[in-house]
Amino acid sequence: MVRCSDCGKELEDEEVRYCSICKSPLCIDCTRYMVVMRKTIYKKEYYESIPVCKNCLPEKKLKEKLNKIVDEILRI
Repeated sequence: MVRCSDCGKELEDEEVRYCSICKSPLCIDCTRYMVVMRKTIYKKEYYESIPVCKNCLPEKKLKEKLNKIVDEILRI
């Protein structure tokens, strides 16, 4: 049995999804999706949706980086 990293719900093997960035286990209810652009070896582009957790969403990562930059500036 695996537990969801967001809500703590116990999951069976069929119900588990993993975050594409941090590889944490997720249940179907807590899974969010992010669209990324991929390129093939023939230089064709296509879009793919990948499952991510709430901590790996672009808005969350951007806020963390901005807070880190502000903290470094104010510390000087």
